[in-house]
Amino acid sequence: MRKKVFLNISLVFMMLFLVSCTKGEEYEKYDIEFFDAFDTITQIVIYEKDEKFAGKELKNMQKDFESLHKLFDKYNDYEGINNIKTINDNAGIKAVVVDEKIYNLIEDSIDNYNNISTKTNIAIGPAVDRWNEYRDLYEEGKTKEQVEEKMGSYIPTDEELNSLREFMNMDDIVLNKEEQSIYLKKKGMQLDVGSIAKGYATELVAQEAEKRGITSALISAGGNVRIIGSPKNGRDYFSVAVQNPYKKEKEENPYLTVLGTNENSVVTSGDYQRYFTVDDKRYCHIIDPDSLKPERIYRSVTIITKDSGLCDYLSTALFLSSYEEGLKICEDLGVEAIWAFPNGEVLYTKGAEKLMVEQ
Repeated sequence: MRKKVFLNISLVFMMLFLVSCTKGEEYEKYDIEFFDAFDTITQIVIYEKDEKFAGKELKNMQKDFESLHKLFDKYNDYEGINNIKTINDNAGIKAVVVDEKIYNLIEDSIDNYNNISTKTNIAIGPAVDRWNEYRDLYEEGKTKEQVEEKMGSYIPTDEELNSLREFMNMDDIVLNKEEQSIYLKKKGMQLDVGSIAKGYATELVAQEAEKRGITSALISAGGNVRIIGSPKNGRDYFSVAVQNPYKKEKEENPYLTVLGTNENSVVTSGDYQRYFTVDDKRYCHIIDPDSLKPERIYRSVTIITKDSGLCDYLSTALFLSSYEEGLKICEDLGVEAIWAFPNGEVLYTKGAEKLMVEQ
């Protein structure tokens, strides 16, 4: 089922990698880049015959991303919109009627939690927020001693983390399908959809674009890649590069591998995007719902399957699971994966190996 490769890898992240895009017989390449959604750079490339239609669709896709960002935002209020923050603000107070997209996101997350893996827990918000307080201080340049003086410890203590457990029970998220409402039973609960929202949004944007007639496109939302169709530039597939995670020198290979694929999504969870380091120990933003601490099993896990929302969910779940548990999930669901370990070892499923066009 898998093959072992030993590389000196470091930072694994997904990036848009389109190789020498020559113009097809009738199709042209059109693209857009923006930073107005999910606090990340989003790049969209489409191949179309009609320039006017292409320009309109790129703008439509950007608007869709911006709209979904507002719905899934846990930090900001928007006039006339009930979003994730609205749900959190009303924890223990009342149910909140929400847009269908939010309701479906939460419902799917609960279903996946119950049926696939309990490692992706959207009720983990209180623990995530606590770790973020520490990370923000270190990012401001505070020393270990300064953080300890302000917070009482240089990282969250077991005692303070365990005190938050009562607010992280997924069973305390109450859905009412008829009213299309969501209620958090306890005041102090906080939904955090950061592990799933970007992939879920990318999938929705892609599906809407397909309904409007887009047949060839690549969306890269901060590394969450979703492909529609195949490229119309003379090539057989889109190419998506997974960058070498431990790259330190210029001469080192920048890529772990390049995947050649169509009609697929590729999403990576890693320890390199948001983290802080204390005493040479890295604390990343991905928090294990069991230990309530950052996990250190892998440097990254990459998932390959069509649905970008499922991809995003699984990349977090597998990042927090043992290799054996993750491999079993892949086999059960028919998805592909690449695991990058801290010691430089890389394991991947047989299907992932078949997609590797460069190593």
